Amino acid sequence: MADEANTGSAPAVWRHVRNTRASEDVLIQIKQAFFNGMKAGDWLGTEMELAEQFGVSRITVRDAVRSLEAQGIVDVKVGARGGVRIAQGDPDRFADALSIQLHLMGMTWDELTEAMQVIEPRAASLASQRATEQDIAQMRAAVEESRRLMAEPDVFTERALDFHLVVAEASGNRALRASVRALRSVQSMQFQRNTSLEVAQRVARMHTEITDAIAAGDADAAGKAMTIHLETVARNGRVRPEPC
Repeated sequence: MADEANTGSAPAVWRHVRNTRASEDVLIQIKQAFFNGMKAGDWLGTEMELAEQFGVSRITVRDAVRSLEAQGIVDVKVGARGGVRIAQGDPDRFADALSIQLHLMGMTWDELTEAMQVIEPRAASLASQRATEQDIAQMRAAVEESRRLMAEPDVFTERALDFHLVVAEASGNRALRASVRALRSVQSMQFQRNTSLEVAQRVARMHTEITDAIAAGDADAAGKAMTIHLETVARNGRVRPEPC
């Protein structure tokens, strides 16, 4: 493991910690080192090596590492060449955690649509500059699929929400994509399932307008089309949330 121990930017010497809160101190030190410049894949050491460096038991290190692993900061590999490394980034994991917290907070319809109106027009504008032909094809396919499913409210709602994920993906911005994905999870729990044919037709028409603006490379038109769409969703959804 000597070759691996020399990689990364972990502190050369960890501080010994107090036994009264040893696990917490280990966690805090590793977390501080992470935010001070460690990167994905950086090697921290084996459980035994860390226990020796911190001056604590392996059980104490294990407790701290489990908490760090639950937070997504480290990955743990078991076995002969096992040990602790800084984890790889995972936007979907962030999106899942954010959607859980938004749900626990009891996100209101107004809060949800306000967030959507800030994030998604920008995503659409960026998509107009960065979308590939495949991205455009996926948007059009999502719209056509939703048109075919207008008689199935539950499925139509899910496909309508998927369209927004495709746009966010095409924006090329991982933070925007993760935010849209998190909001989508909350949206799917709030939107009505008995979508009328009139509402479904309007949604499909607006999605087509957004796609056309993105395909034309018109950032202003794409952002404006998404804004109008979400303003309509917010306005009509205050009484009964509808799919976007």
